[in-house]
Amino acid sequence: MKKSTSSKNARSAKPAAGKKAAAPKKSSVAAKRNAAPSGRASATASKSAKPAPKKSARSAAASSRGTAKSSGSRVVANTRKKQSSAREDLQEVLKDSLKDIYYAEKQLAKALKKVSKAATNEELKQAFDTHREQTEGQIELLTQAFEALEMRAAGKKCPAMDGLIEEANEHIQEMDKGPALDAALIVGAQKIEHYEIAAYGSMRTFARCLGLGECEDIFNQILQQESETDELLTQIAETVNMEALDEDEAEEVDMGEMEEEAM
Repeated sequence: MKKSTSSKNARSAKPAAGKKAAAPKKSSVAAKRNAAPSGRASATASKSAKPAPKKSARSAAASSRGTAKSSGSRVVANTRKKQSSAREDLQEVLKDSLKDIYYAEKQLAKALKKVSKAATNEELKQAFDTHREQTEGQIELLTQAFEALEMRAAGKKCPAMDGLIEEANEHIQEMDKGPALDAALIVGAQKIEHYEIAAYGSMRTFARCLGLGECEDIFNQILQQESETDELLTQIAETVNMEALDEDEAEEVDMGEMEEEAM
């Protein structure tokens, strides 16, 4: 009887031992289950770490066109600004030249009276008187140019004209009246004409470039008068120069006769 009881206890003890041995399997399964969430978390983290999707080709092209359009607008604006500045600068040159020649013409009108009185050749005297009247008319035309440019008619000291007039006055003071002085006066007058021709020719071109039609016509009209005066002086100079030579020859003859009489 005791043997059977012990064998029963042995059988009952074996299953208990088997149950205790199976426990580690349950813990390994649980560990795998617990590890699963961390795996999914790492997968989610890796997905979120992926770079942002690139813009489509269409949106990139649109952005590029917008940038190009903005750059083009800036270039056009800068170009217009430069053109506006260049136009204003050229107009300032024209205005400055107008003031300069206005002063010059007023000084010349005064000087021509004295020059005419100093001349002996009648044709030359008439040319000086005629040009003085033209010069007074030119001053009136220049006043119209000031009005067209919305400026007050005012001169600016012109050292060039002052110097040319002073040179003519020196000839008058230092030389005797006669053909030689007339020749010197023609030289001085033509220097003045050439100065005026250069001034009015440039001013006419400036006015044309700036689209100032009224000013262009005024400067062109005066330019034609100055050119005609210069040509007239050249023609008169041919006669005056010969008169100066004849006078020298006449003086040589007179000196020769006086020497013969003295002998």
